[in-house]
Formats: sequence, C-alpha cells, structure tokens
Amino acid sequence: MNKPEFQLHGVPASPGIAIGRVKVLSGDLAKPEKKEISESQIVTEIEILQRALQNSIKDLQATYKRTAAIYGEEPAQIFLVHQTILTDPVIVDECIKRINNERISAENAFSLVMEKYVRLFTGMSDEVFRSRSTDLRDLTRRVIRYLHGEGETPTPKLDETVILFARELTPSDTVRLEREKVLGFAMDFGARTSHATIIARSIRVPAIVGLNNAAEKINDGDLAILDGDEGVLILSPSAQTLARYEKKYTKYQKMVHLLESIKSLPARTLDGKDIDLASNIEFPNEVDGINDLGIGGIGLYRTEYLFLSASEDPSEEQQFLEYKEIVRKLNPKSVIIRTFDLGGDKLPTFLHLPAEQNPFLGVRGIRLYQNGGKEIFHTQLRAIIRASVFGSLQIMLPMISCVSEVTYCREIINKVKEELRREGKPFAESIPLGAMIEVPSAAVSADIIAAECDFLSIGTNDLIQYTLAVDRGNKNMDYLYQAHSPAVIRLINDVIHKGHQKGVWVGMCGEMASDSLMTMILIGMGLDEFSVSPVSHLLIKKIIRSVDVAYCQKLTEEVLRKTCTKDVSNYLKEKFHNKFPELK
Repeated sequence: MNKPEFQLHGVPASPGIAIGRVKVLSGDLAKPEKKEISESQIVTEIEILQRALQNSIKDLQATYKRTAAIYGEEPAQIFLVHQTILTDPVIVDECIKRINNERISAENAFSLVMEKYVRLFTGMSDEVFRSRSTDLRDLTRRVIRYLHGEGETPTPKLDETVILFARELTPSDTVRLEREKVLGFAMDFGARTSHATIIARSIRVPAIVGLNNAAEKINDGDLAILDGDEGVLILSPSAQTLARYEKKYTKYQKMVHLLESIKSLPARTLDGKDIDLASNIEFPNEVDGINDLGIGGIGLYRTEYLFLSASEDPSEEQQFLEYKEIVRKLNPKSVIIRTFDLGGDKLPTFLHLPAEQNPFLGVRGIRLYQNGGKEIFHTQLRAIIRASVFGSLQIMLPMISCVSEVTYCREIINKVKEELRREGKPFAESIPLGAMIEVPSAAVSADIIAAECDFLSIGTNDLIQYTLAVDRGNKNMDYLYQAHSPAVIRLINDVIHKGHQKGVWVGMCGEMASDSLMTMILIGMGLDEFSVSPVSHLLIKKIIRSVDVAYCQKLTEEVLRKTCTKDVSNYLKEKFHNKFPELK
C-alpha cells in the first residue's frame, strides 16, 4: 500500500530541487564514561592525546587536499580552520592540565574541553557562531576515534544517487561522500551558515536544515522531493506533485546557467549606476572563495571568532597577521574590519563580566570598550591599523547608539596612531571610519553620526530586533521578527537619506542585503553598497543588472505608502515575480 504524501518544513539552506530516494545516515558520538588514571599513567595519557592530535591533523591535511581537488578551494578551507583549532596551544594546554590535575583519561579530558566550547557556541543567538558548534563536534569525533585506535571514520557507501538525511551533517561527513551520488541534504539540526551547507552550496545541491524531529518520520528508501528554495521535504509525493516539481527542476537548471554567465560582469544597473557588491566573512580563509566569485570586496569582516575561540585575549601580533593576510590578498579591493562585537550571548571565557538580566541591552559591542574591554579594544586597533599598509582597509564600529561613542573611538584611534609613529611602525595615515547603524537611536540620529564618520553600514539583523522589540533568537517570536515591517523599511530609508545629506556613502551588511525581494527597493532608496553572503552574490548581481534606478524609485515610493507588513511582502513578491519570471 502506498504511503500518503507528507510534508516536512525546515529552513532553506541551499537553493535547488532534488527528486530521489532517501538515505538515512547515523553516527552520533556517545559521551565517554569518566575514567580515572593513576599518577604513573599521566605521562602516557598525554602522549596518547598528542599522538591522536597529530594523526588527526595529518588526516585534516589530506582531507583539505582531497576536498580542494574535488569541491574547490572555498569549501576546502574549512579543514585549514580545523587544523588551526587542533594546534591551538590554549586547547591543547587545557587538555593536558585536566589530565594532570583531575587525573582523567585523554579521551575524558579532550571531550570535556571541547564540550565547553560546544556549549559556548550552541548558546549563541547569532546563527553564524552557533553553527560553528558542528565543527567542534566534528573535530571531537575525529580525535576520539584516534584515541580509540580506530582511525578516520569510514566513508558511507552509496549504491545509488540519493537525498541524504542526517540529524546533523559535519563537514567531514559531507566531503567524504561520493559527490556524484548526492542529490541533496536534509538535516534535523544545522544552520544556513554551517560548513556542511556551505559545501552543499559550493557543489550546487539543495539543502534544508532545522527539520527538528524528522528522523522519526523518514526511512531509508522513501521517495522524496527536496525543495531547497522553500525549505520543504515532501515524502511519498503524489503523481501530480512529482510532475509539478519536475517542471520546476528544469526551470531551476536554466536559472543556474544564467547566473553563472554574469560572474565576471560589473554590478551595474541598466542606466549605468555602479553599485558596490561586497561580501560578509568571519574567517581569513574565506577570502580565496571571495576572489573566485569576483566579489568587489569585504563589507563586513566579523572579528569575534578570534576572541571566542581562545581562553585568553588574542595578542596584537596574532591579530595583526590575520588582518594583514586578508587585506593583502584582497588588495586593491576594500576590506571593512568590524571591531569586536562581544557581549550579549558572545562572551569569551577570558572576559569575566558580571551577569546581566538583559545582556542584549547591556554591555555589548562598543559599550564593552568602556566597561572592562578598553585594553582589548586598544590592542585590536593597533593590529588593525598596522595592517592598513597592506591594502585598502576601513574600520567599522558596532552597536553605536550616539555620536559621543564615535568620537570616543576616534580619540583612541588617534592615540594608537601616535603610539605607532613613536615606535616607528608603519600604517596608512588615512583610514576611513564607519559606524554600524543597528540601534534605533543611531538610525534616528544618523545625520549627526554621519557627520563624524566616513561611511555608515546598516546592520539589519539587530536593527529589526531592537526596532520591533523582538528577540530574534526566540522562535516563538518569529511571526513578529519581520524584515518587511513598514517601520523598519521607513527607518532604513531615513538612514540612507540622512547619510547622503552629510556626504557619506551608506551600505548594508545585514541579512536584508541578501533578500532578493528587497534589492530593487534598496536600489530605489539609494543604497550605495550591498554586503551579502557569498551564496547570494550572483542573484543580487543579476537583479542589479536587470533594472534601472527610476523604476526602482517608483517601487520604493509605493512600498513606503504601505501600512502593514503583509501588504509590503505581497507587493514585493508580485513585483519580483513579474520582473524576474525566470527566477520564480
């Protein structure tokens, strides 16, 4: 008897459509039992740990080469990051201290240390950082297999082309699979920014994350349709549903070829207006992929990872080498480095700040620079300013709420420059300084802030959260966290116009910059720069190249007259699908 059609809804993570049988992968790591050791065994356990780490690093080196050859340089860079984590002296020393002080096995010590960092990242509301917990679990599995004397995880055998389902796919799981036999990925957990989904996008297969308890409903061999655009997994589809999706699949393939054809072309409107199209990154090794895509520069380099992955604040020299490498590789393209946005749910272990009832309204971002983080900020500025001689570098300040915070930071920047002059260390005298507009008070007073800045960049993720008084990490509030809210759209329009009145350019580095429905409206508002996720780059470029500014201005005028979110969304969808039926 045929099963009835059944739909599971998740979060779209990689676009496209796949039709085929499901292969269910398992492989959760069991938590090791505590094993105490005698004093005489301590040296042996440390040696066992070091061998396991060395063997794991050798595996990662081989995996990097294999991945680069099969999938390309961008997804392969993930395994360089993994090597960096396993060679981090902070992590290694912490494991050795636990073996020495607690007299526990190497497996226990390594598991406990990695669990601490997994909890730290899992608890964050920022999707980018939360998704990194998967990488840490991946590394834990790899090392523990060597501690057990088992070596690298065996590659799953695929007898046919399949849609892969797993509770969670790690980068190692993903790249070991036979590429030509993978139609798509579906996961209970994970995020759009996880490395497994980055790999899925790089090999152009659809992916869905956040299916939650789909494992209870999916069996090996189930016929399924995976819609990576809508985030839907359809099990046992009817004949009518299959026919509809086969047509949709053919249309999607034509769109992929269309987007690839504009990779080397400028982001220029039909009437000749050039728009800066940049990318957001968080790791230096993402730069090679940015160059391959022909992206115009970096509109947001998040520096928090340097701080969150360490148990003590990173040194000036360590940061300098990171920033220098990015700026040097991208020269002459511009790199905007955001000074650390720590606090809220992103608290490094070395910062001992008092607990707050409302951390997202407390000491975070620039507020930390004046409340316990002044020395860390000073060190970071020295590293950034020293890196400025290697290319085009700009500094951006997070969580600005009033102009006095900008002037405070500019004073410190000037003091750092004076220090470096006395020390004879070179730097670029003119380094543009910008402010992120992500707090309503900053948006309302954007003209005052712009007068003290060289540019503004709108961080829509937090701006939406604070404008609508909605916790963006609270799933129960999803229905209120709406990017198309008239209040948000009017505020963004005001920021752009106020920035232009003061003669500074205005960009956007939040998720809205990657929202294809909003692209024409933002062009109509006069947005100068879009800083988007790499996967959205070609789609946004296609839209920019297909419209003229006057047309976009008319759409913007109409949107600004709308009074409710639903009307705005419906209007945006209608105009987008009418203008781009091939992208529908």
